[in-house]
Amino acid sequence: MRFVFVVMFFLCGCAGTSPLSLQKDYCNILDITNWPQGIREGISLFSDLGAWHGFAFIPDSARMTGGFSGPLSMASNYAVGPYTANALVEVDGVLQKTADAKIEKSYFPGRMVQSFAWEELTLTQEIVFVNNRASLLRTRVRNMGGPKEVKVTYEGRFFTQYFQGKTIGQGKVLLEFPATKCCFEIAAGESCKAEVKDGLYRFDYGIRKMKRGEEREDVFVYSAYFNDEPDSVKYPVLEGDPFTDSEPFFEGSASRWDHYLTKLLENKSSLLEDLRYKRLAVKCLMTLMANWRSAAHDLLHDGGYPSYWGFSTGFWSWDSWKIAAGVCRWEPELAKSHIRALFDYQTEEGMIPDFVSRIKYINNLRDTKPPLASWAVNEIYEADGDLAFVGEMFDRLLKYHRWWYTYRDIDGDGLCEYGSTDGTLEAAAWESGMDNAVRFDSVGMLKGRVPRAWSMDQESVDLNAYLYDEKVTLARFARLLKPEDVASRLEKEADELARKIRTIMFDRETGYFFDVKMEGHDVVRVYGPEGWLPLWAKVADREQAGKVKDIMMDGNRFNSYVPLGTLDLSHSKLEPQRGYWRGPVWLDQVYFGIRGLRNYGYDNEANELTLKVLNNCQGLLGDQPIQENYNPLTGDRLNAPHFGWSAAHLLLMMFEYK
Repeated sequence: MRFVFVVMFFLCGCAGTSPLSLQKDYCNILDITNWPQGIREGISLFSDLGAWHGFAFIPDSARMTGGFSGPLSMASNYAVGPYTANALVEVDGVLQKTADAKIEKSYFPGRMVQSFAWEELTLTQEIVFVNNRASLLRTRVRNMGGPKEVKVTYEGRFFTQYFQGKTIGQGKVLLEFPATKCCFEIAAGESCKAEVKDGLYRFDYGIRKMKRGEEREDVFVYSAYFNDEPDSVKYPVLEGDPFTDSEPFFEGSASRWDHYLTKLLENKSSLLEDLRYKRLAVKCLMTLMANWRSAAHDLLHDGGYPSYWGFSTGFWSWDSWKIAAGVCRWEPELAKSHIRALFDYQTEEGMIPDFVSRIKYINNLRDTKPPLASWAVNEIYEADGDLAFVGEMFDRLLKYHRWWYTYRDIDGDGLCEYGSTDGTLEAAAWESGMDNAVRFDSVGMLKGRVPRAWSMDQESVDLNAYLYDEKVTLARFARLLKPEDVASRLEKEADELARKIRTIMFDRETGYFFDVKMEGHDVVRVYGPEGWLPLWAKVADREQAGKVKDIMMDGNRFNSYVPLGTLDLSHSKLEPQRGYWRGPVWLDQVYFGIRGLRNYGYDNEANELTLKVLNNCQGLLGDQPIQENYNPLTGDRLNAPHFGWSAAHLLLMMFEYK
């Protein structure tokens, strides 16, 4: 998909670099300094525009002049090499030592900049992305002294155990990873000589005579693609020639990121008046944009990785709905693409896969994920008012909604269960999104009435709350689109489902919502985030909401150092550090809880919990990445960094703060 940005922008200068405009206000929000030794797990990096590669800064301890870590492949868990574009600078035949240079490194939203300054010479390198396959690395050398002969040779190294390298022209190098069919071209223009030998590639521009004040520029275009893609996909058209005039590419990137930042920060939340939280909001933006991957192979639309760490083959449905709810705040068209990427693989029956891959035979159709797609489409509609998109998605959303009642309501009582297409409990637990939650420790599996339909013998309160919200949302869409009979039917169904949730799934003895066993509707008394989902869906009555609020605010249950974890703090099976869904705090569930409190007027409590999350999750207000989950007792960062739905829900929490 091609995204078009129409933006009015003003650029202000920044010494030694191109204009940066708003980007300059948000420097080094994330530390992306890395020294990859092969596998790239845990590495922080810069990527943009859905490209399939990224870069990081080389640690100063490596004593290298210029250069960046990588490039790093976004199609595998491997770096191409430890460094690229390392500059060997000779002045009148003398190699300039890194130890003698003043070094500055800045990671701005949408751009990396680093400079090396000696007494009479400066070297500045910048990287921006120019389309969904290519980035631009520019080096400028300025002579601050008298006339001299300057030679700059650029070199990079690749891991020969993964990649093969060769020259494919006067100034071009090809690095190929056969296992993933991923290729990297590095083009340096025809004025230099390229060579590849023993895992090292080098670009030689020869000796240049430079006068006082003279500046010379070298440009590299990095292209990452798959070797079986058509040329039109491998080489998207560049509007201009970066080797002749690179500045329009840098100005274009700055204007695009001005658009993102302006849209992001137009929210009037009082939290965004505080620079700490404003910087966190920008970190969320940068996290989501680095996880953006463009359409490739069997991924027919652009979408978002859950994280570029450990998730390198495709898109997950639950993650995509949540990520879209964040991304739509500054780029609704990209958010729509996130939705379409999953619906491209909707089955004839209406099911949406749990996961879709750029290699479609590994798409996961053993299960789906909780039905939040209509919610995400509504968030997008609220952001840009595009009723045509609602119309495009309506029948597909309704078909998915009906699928649940055909394939996940075994006893036909109107309360659905999580399940699987292969009959395994493993896949059914995945379908819930809360894979190893304690509430599933004693469930069994039952065969449904139709083929490839198995359900847990337990009706889940969160699933039915999602379905209630979906009925209400789809009814609203139907009224916007004028099919009145559909809207009326959905509204009646919503009223009936609300009655069942309030009477069957609320335990008056304890004042909380629980899953119930299919037979007899006995409550499963495990206190987890599923119990506050009826508040998020606005299905609880006011008395029920008050009782759930009291439990959420109880310091012995959920109001911990980082609040609203995935299991009651007093439960014997609590595992706050390594428990995954048995104690750690997941920020999507925190958001649903806080939004639920706001729905019933508990804004003071919602504000209290929001501030505890923002202030106590380790690294959020520093330069560390946003994590998949956190320890509720200590705030320690857990599992995958640069996590997309965490970033999206942090934004929603901040936007809705009162």
